[in-house]
Amino acid sequence: MILTPPIILRLAAIALFTAIAQLSFFAQLDFWGASPDFALLVVMSLALLGGSMPGAVSGFSIGLLIDMLSFQTLGATALTLLAVGYLAGRYRETLGLPNRGSTVALAGGLTLMAALLFASIQVLLRVGADVSPLVIRDMVIIILLGMALALPVFALVRRLLRSALIEDQTRARRPVAPAPIEGR
Repeated sequence: MILTPPIILRLAAIALFTAIAQLSFFAQLDFWGASPDFALLVVMSLALLGGSMPGAVSGFSIGLLIDMLSFQTLGATALTLLAVGYLAGRYRETLGLPNRGSTVALAGGLTLMAALLFASIQVLLRVGADVSPLVIRDMVIIILLGMALALPVFALVRRLLRSALIEDQTRARRPVAPAPIEGR
């Protein structure tokens, strides 16, 4: 990803929009008692497009913004999204840009990891919370919602950052080689 001042402003706008949309819209949705984690999907998409460092920085920034706007335990969401961004970025750096199936599977795995990590942080910080078997049902629903929304969110983030992506620019500039002429 090429970071120019206009792209940095676009990334800041994406981070602000993500935090506000997560708290004001996606948190209010109710699918059998659970709501999708839009912020996690945006961080995963940014990391898959940019790598581990942009993923970790965007995850921490969006998470800290969500923590500050929602008056939650400061740093719990930031640490969770930092880990998601870093791991998705490492996936990108080691295995390359995932295809559609692996993007959906990655979204499911990272959503599960984020839910477990966030719960662990809350327990370690001794934040009081009710624990019941319904937590597992909610976690499964959140994972399924994340898997369903992974491709549209990834396509949207990719479209917003298309001018900064290196592989998109090289693909667009590469001339097409003429077909060889048979019989010469």
